[in-house]
Amino acid sequence: MPEEVKCNLCGSDKAVGNPGYTWFLDLSEPYEVRECASCGLIYLSPRPTPDELVELYSREPYFSRDNANRGATRTKFYTDRLRRLEQLVPQKGRLLGIGCLEGGYALEIAQELGWQVTGVESSEILSSYARDNLSIDIQTVNYWDLSGFPTDTFDAVYTHSFEHFSDPRAMLSHCFRVLKPSGTIMIEVPNQFYSFKDKFRKFAMDLLGEHRYKVFRKPVPQYFHLYYYCQDTISKMLREEGFTVSRIKTYSPRHPVYFRNKKGKWFQEALYALGGLFGKGPSLEIVASAEAGPARNF
Repeated sequence: MPEEVKCNLCGSDKAVGNPGYTWFLDLSEPYEVRECASCGLIYLSPRPTPDELVELYSREPYFSRDNANRGATRTKFYTDRLRRLEQLVPQKGRLLGIGCLEGGYALEIAQELGWQVTGVESSEILSSYARDNLSIDIQTVNYWDLSGFPTDTFDAVYTHSFEHFSDPRAMLSHCFRVLKPSGTIMIEVPNQFYSFKDKFRKFAMDLLGEHRYKVFRKPVPQYFHLYYYCQDTISKMLREEGFTVSRIKTYSPRHPVYFRNKKGKWFQEALYALGGLFGKGPSLEIVASAEAGPARNF
């Protein structure tokens, strides 16, 4: 039975449904995209319960073992991203990877670069793939639970699964706790609804009307995110959990997710580059530090 939730950022229950966004993602009842009237966070409510999400991720082909190897084609992209992370970390040490949606290949690259890697994943399908094929120390945990890790353990946390977390503030609180003082977190989330890509896509869908998904249709689970962040909402959430935002960008060159379609490649590159200049790129890459201070009194 789908559950309704309050805003995870400010706690308000004053959210307004946005039929345009719900339609844009091809979602149907009982699911609805809502926007908090107090802080502007966009999220899914009603949404699947945590148990329903576990079941969804276990049966949908998009999250399957066979599809996990797509990350193997993204070596340069992940290497470049981890190099950007290393620019803000004093020295390589222990890295916690949260999520193996791409099969865990980013964590394999981190190991090759000299990090001591531990990972967590809620799907046994994906975590076993990373263990068996990439020799990564991955733990399968219920609902992304980090409570089993000691305080001040990791030098860095890396995740590109943040939009899938049921309670992102609790997740950030746990990340802050397990990071060493001044440890670093790197997060990537889609810049959903805010990017030039999505604005152009919605314009085209409006023109196509009922025929829109003959062109744009993708599996619903690929867009089945629980939260849809912009620069302001994710920065505020990080700050309220004790982090200091070091860098936020909205354009990742040659992002493999957004450059899969070779048709109109020149147009995609121009659209993403232009979006990056105005904070409207296809994804958000955020780096923040867990500064020492009163907030670290656990």
